[in-house]
Amino acid sequence: MAIKAIIFDCFGVLVTDGKGSLKIDFPEHAQELHDLFMRSDYGYITSDELEAHVTDLLGISLEDRRARYERENVLNESVINWIRDLRAANEYKVGLLSNVRRGGLDDFLPRSLRDELFEQVILSGEVGITKPAQEIFEMMADRLGVQPHECIMIDDLMKNIDGSQLAGMQAVLYTHTQDAQAGVARIIEEQRA
Repeated sequence: MAIKAIIFDCFGVLVTDGKGSLKIDFPEHAQELHDLFMRSDYGYITSDELEAHVTDLLGISLEDRRARYERENVLNESVINWIRDLRAANEYKVGLLSNVRRGGLDDFLPRSLRDELFEQVILSGEVGITKPAQEIFEMMADRLGVQPHECIMIDDLMKNIDGSQLAGMQAVLYTHTQDAQAGVARIIEEQRA
């Protein structure tokens, strides 16, 4: 069984996540924020509705909310460069699988960059399924034209690692780019043996 695809999570891997900072800064509203973000990730509320609910809940202006979110969400250049190298080598299919609302990536990961980096992109808000559900991992494998056991999922959350493995994928828990690259290389070598 050879590995044919490598799939990346967005927040916590490709992009540092500002949602977590809001929960830390407003611990008294952490659960409510979590619930709002989940409703958005599932596509139950729009981006504008999410913004209105969050600003009302926290008592901050829309401008402050957006400035903090954009400041906190920064592209991880080491992962971007790794993906570019993978695409240039043309040995593996590369996908992006993220729990995010419709349009939630547009401000910091424009479509042109997504098209450059990934062969397939699945966003939970567009398909109505979130990680760690097995179905979303199976959907990604199908869209990449491979079997789940031919994929490696890279994610920063253990529950998503568990979900991908239940779907039949190999997985690497992301803590740092070099460690993730070593984990991917180890899996690829094990599969070749």
